[in-house]
Amino acid sequence: MLLSIIVPFYNAEACIERCLNSLVNQNLDTDNYEIILINDGSTDNGLNIVETFKKQYHNINVYSQVNHGLGATRNIGITLAKGEYLYFIDADDYLAFNMLDIILNYQVKFELDLLGFSSLPTHKLDLFTSKTKELREDINVLKGTDFLVKNKHHDLGACWYIIKKDFLLSTGFKFVEGKFFEDVVFTFNIFLRSKRAAFLPIDAHRYVENHTSITNKDTQEHLKKIIEDYTSLVYSLNVLISEISKENDSNVITIIKNIEFKRSVIIYFMFYKIIKADISIKKTNDILKGFNKLKAYPLNNFIGDQYSQRKFKITAFIFNNKYLFFILLYPLRLLYKLRLIKLL
Repeated sequence: MLLSIIVPFYNAEACIERCLNSLVNQNLDTDNYEIILINDGSTDNGLNIVETFKKQYHNINVYSQVNHGLGATRNIGITLAKGEYLYFIDADDYLAFNMLDIILNYQVKFELDLLGFSSLPTHKLDLFTSKTKELREDINVLKGTDFLVKNKHHDLGACWYIIKKDFLLSTGFKFVEGKFFEDVVFTFNIFLRSKRAAFLPIDAHRYVENHTSITNKDTQEHLKKIIEDYTSLVYSLNVLISEISKENDSNVITIIKNIEFKRSVIIYFMFYKIIKADISIKKTNDILKGFNKLKAYPLNNFIGDQYSQRKFKITAFIFNNKYLFFILLYPLRLLYKLRLIKLL
């Protein structure tokens, strides 16, 4: 079997049909790919929708479990997969029709460990036709470290690339379990170990911008969990930086700068969660002190080609001056609760 598509889902009745519809409408022989659906403790009608698809397509397999979270569920999917290549897609996202055969042809032809492709952020739910009309026959194959250098702003989401299963198993890396943003360090690690990676400029994946998604929930419990996981991720990236600094590779300095940039982006957006959450100034100060010891705060490398707009410069200035931020924190929090301001 050539490909295993791993689709974890939890309470996804509003979107799982669209995702599955995109996966079965691919120019691939059904004997040559499988769709592994893992029900992570859903309590809605999503499982019934999935079971209906399973009756129609023999290459769909469905598994159910108590809730373990996305990282753990993806790891289970890896153990179940029979394909030579693995693809992870979130249940609320979808693909353009008839793209996977093209992507896999490149992956097999160039013997790639990793092959990334374009992802379109959108609110639209019916973009099943790709905008790509023509592709070059060759692609630029790079060692993973070279790829990271040449693609500073590459997406760290696991839905953005297809990975060779034997290569992944040889690295020993797994998704972080029990935390949000489970694929950030995972993606960095596998690219660092890759010998043959490439990017294919093909319009294939649709990232649905869903304000009701799990990472955008605004309950206090959830916000505090997000902040905790943001904080954990910053420390994990610091460990990764320490490990990379020991490598004998000419790209080390540039890669570390790229990771530090990603770390700054994470901290920047964490500030918005802090404003929304009912956590104290003392708790916030403790978090920032910890980041300062890591030399991750203030955010010295956040403003740049990707975040150069005036709004980012102003907010980054406020976030970088923590006493100014503390003065503004409670008024901003009140304005947000009164719905007088919107936050990212």
